[in-house]
Amino acid sequence: MSAVVLLAHSNKVANEVISTEVATDEYAIKVFLDSFARKSPHTIRSYEKECHRFLLWLKATRPAAPAMLPAVAVQDINDYLAFLEQPRPFADDFLTAHGWTHQPFRKPLSEASIAHCITVLHKMFAAMRELRAARDEPYCKFNPVKLAHQGQSGAKDEEAIEQALTPLEWDAVQEAIEALPRASEKDLKHYHRARWIFQLLYRAFLRREEAASLTMGSFEASPGGWIIRVVGKGNKKSRIIATAKLMSELRVYRQSLCMAPLPSPGDTRPAILAVTGEDKGITAQAIYLICKVIFGQAADLMAARGESAAAARLREATPHWMRHTGVTHSMEAGVNPRYVQAQARHSSLNVTARYDHKEQRAWREGMDAV
Repeated sequence: MSAVVLLAHSNKVANEVISTEVATDEYAIKVFLDSFARKSPHTIRSYEKECHRFLLWLKATRPAAPAMLPAVAVQDINDYLAFLEQPRPFADDFLTAHGWTHQPFRKPLSEASIAHCITVLHKMFAAMRELRAARDEPYCKFNPVKLAHQGQSGAKDEEAIEQALTPLEWDAVQEAIEALPRASEKDLKHYHRARWIFQLLYRAFLRREEAASLTMGSFEASPGGWIIRVVGKGNKKSRIIATAKLMSELRVYRQSLCMAPLPSPGDTRPAILAVTGEDKGITAQAIYLICKVIFGQAADLMAARGESAAAARLREATPHWMRHTGVTHSMEAGVNPRYVQAQARHSSLNVTARYDHKEQRAWREGMDAV
């Protein structure tokens, strides 16, 4: 749903009489989302989108009713996941009738997006087993997502991370940035900001939401060198290394804005500034759009060189790929996995190990030698 529609929807539900008894899907979803009130706005929006998108699909596949979630079966979950791989747009009049202002299913979801969808729906149905309907019965008596995918979670850690740019693709991205126009003062600001965004995401392993929330004061000098204070997923605070190369890029960016080369303690100005000349930052969505433009230009470069596969990958790339790329390149350069784990703030070394492709290449080279 659009932000306006979601806001109106939330206000409508909030104005209803609060009751311990859950009787409708809309109210059940609201209660579930309320449990994430302390999470980041990005997480809340993401969960809200997945819940309401699934509910819309349900309404498209059967007669609409106030409470359809309690009747969802394992086959429904499998059908929905198959639909996400090959979605069909909904009719405009159907969307309008259900309060949607845009098409929620425009193209097939990536494996990562489908995995995220499964996670959200799993949590939603788990929560709805705790909600109470009439006669104090659970609103949903079982979790169809858990049953549909039981036993599959163990395979995830064995899969390598594929959403990382190759050195050739990363070079094309940097070449696209260097090809940006610099004729005017505004052009220069756009160039330096794009260069800084990519270097920050790549070298600090940041998510775009984390980068958007950084201030200049997040960079702190310590006896051992510069560090960055990051507020990550779940509002978890961490300290990571600001490498010499990253600090060199920060100097370039700050000097392009006529600032002192290095930030001072307590500087509250955003680490990524708007090009309006004011001390105003940019949003995570703006970072996404800037990166997509650069990825598209890098894809054009690769297509002109006959590298069609690389061009196709670059057109699919998102800012999160830069985090994957930084981690992968560090692992393949031989950086101690524990250092990479700490910098990426991974929960375990098993997660970090999925970014190391050296063994896979050695396997291929060995087989090719036969």
